[in-house]
Amino acid sequence: MTWDGFFTAEVGAAAALTGLIFVGISINLKRIIEVPMIANRALQSLLILIGALAVLSLLLVPDQSDLLAGVEVVVVALAMLALLNGIELRSWRSVDPKWRRVLGQHTVEIQAPWALFLVGGAFLVAGSPSALNWFVPATLLSFLIALLEAWVITVEILR
Repeated sequence: MTWDGFFTAEVGAAAALTGLIFVGISINLKRIIEVPMIANRALQSLLILIGALAVLSLLLVPDQSDLLAGVEVVVVALAMLALLNGIELRSWRSVDPKWRRVLGQHTVEIQAPWALFLVGGAFLVAGSPSALNWFVPATLLSFLIALLEAWVITVEILR
């Protein structure tokens, strides 16, 4: 399997997961909106997948230099970190103190895949032969985090 095959498969998976999370949000929209922290998590789950979809799509652009692809990935990763952390800051300002430990763990979780995407992008810019390997755990972790978020907004919210 080539890297193109991997990225193509992951773009399809990211798009499908984004659609499923959107449906989950739609089903529980009233309850999600009632709790600002949960609404923030719903938005973050969509952003994580849309960001992964963007990165993986950029890596599929034909005849693109590694330098340009790396710069694009770095820009998307930095933008995602800024967006996700901005939303997370809103949660920190409104969270009940009893949930701060959970929110602290959540803050680390949502940043982890983007730190890996950022490293992979930087390695692409530097011309490292192992650069593309960083996108495997970054992609899988972004899917896992988004699915955990989806669980919270579709199942846990009903408890």
